[in-house]
Amino acid sequence: METAVFGATGRTGRHVVREALAADHEVRAFVRDREKLADDRREDDRVTVVEGDVIDAEAVERAIEGADAVVSALGHADGSPDNVLTIAAGNITAAMEAHDVPRVVTLVGAGVSHPNDSPSLGGRVMSGALKLVAGDLLDDSNEHVRRVIGSDVEWVVVRPPRLTDGPGTGDYRTGYLRLGPRATISRADLAAFMIAQASTDTDADADTYIGEAPMIAY
Repeated sequence: METAVFGATGRTGRHVVREALAADHEVRAFVRDREKLADDRREDDRVTVVEGDVIDAEAVERAIEGADAVVSALGHADGSPDNVLTIAAGNITAAMEAHDVPRVVTLVGAGVSHPNDSPSLGGRVMSGALKLVAGDLLDDSNEHVRRVIGSDVEWVVVRPPRLTDGPGTGDYRTGYLRLGPRATISRADLAAFMIAQASTDTDADADTYIGEAPMIAY
């Protein structure tokens, strides 16, 4: 299958590309600057590089046309508008609907709440602090989720806590977790989980969180 990866040169997106290739996916890597993609990725025949900005609907459509699934590892980068995730959600889902791409797996922080959550006291304190120091960015993440779930595509929203650069372990919890302030997950394990969720193979569907917003943590 062919997977479009947004944020492919980011700290998490690089792991997503690696995990996609390890799972025998072909990758359409959407990047703002192709030079930031590792040389071995640019030269890999399985990787198609699409250069553009997620606020450009036509560029987003070029990346998505012909893909079987989309994985978004986008975040708030320097120089991007505060509502970049909101704009990206609209552009990505519109292109998916136009080209019959069935599934998106998208990444937001654990600060984005869900009705099924049962946060710990520490988790509630952290959520309140996040609203105070990064309210605009949290609002953007929440609106990103609303636009994704309001679309006509299959979706999985993944909500990790603090990310680390540790190795992948394959040993983590997923679901509506009761996370404390010390909860972590490595970018490698997060990426592996996201690629597993993006798989549209029939045999894999039983293990997916389609229409849900799981957390992932150790």
